[in-house]
Amino acid sequence: MSALSTTGHNDGITLHCLQSIAQLIPLSSAVFYRVNAYLKPEAYVLHNISNSTRQQYLEHFQPLDPLSPSRFGQQVVTVATMTPGICARHRHYYHEFMLPNHVCDMIEIFIRRGHRIIAGISLMRDIPFSSEERLRAQAVQPLLGLAIHDSLQEDNDLESILTAKEREIVGMVCEGASNKLIARQLNISLSTVKTHLRNIFAKTEVINRTELVSRTRMSSVQHAQHM
Repeated sequence: MSALSTTGHNDGITLHCLQSIAQLIPLSSAVFYRVNAYLKPEAYVLHNISNSTRQQYLEHFQPLDPLSPSRFGQQVVTVATMTPGICARHRHYYHEFMLPNHVCDMIEIFIRRGHRIIAGISLMRDIPFSSEERLRAQAVQPLLGLAIHDSLQEDNDLESILTAKEREIVGMVCEGASNKLIARQLNISLSTVKTHLRNIFAKTEVINRTELVSRTRMSSVQHAQHM
């Protein structure tokens, strides 16, 4: 369970994906979440998660989660499961959080853009998943990836998520301007430029200038294709 918090996010495609999974694999509860450039879950969509379970997880158990995306960022893994070995290594999490909240087993599905995890789905149940059900999760992951990736691409259009000032700075970065040059041309302090860039990186889910330029060009191409 890598995310337990509510937002106003109401993504029809995401909800449809959760419903489709539930038809293939019977579930007790499920969570969809986006993952930012720092492998932190956000923008959650919850199904059948109690407030007490949510608070308990966020306040005490989130750092102990063995299936957190932060543990798989450097691995080529698309589906992670609670194997006997993981349960043994994370006995406290399993016995103090999962079992008291009627979660016997979990499957984590990761959606990637390239090698980076951009979203995930936690599937939870009060009885163990069968080997066949784990294979179903593996089989459905590519289809979920296509649907959710397209949805995130639409939601992450740069025009809609960046302010006018941030878009101006992005344009200058794409032209090769340094932080000092940006500060001088916009008549703002160097620290303000750095603050803007940190916000831009977080919003666009990148970790450096090179990725930002690539992300911007990709967005421009996609926008042109839909005109």
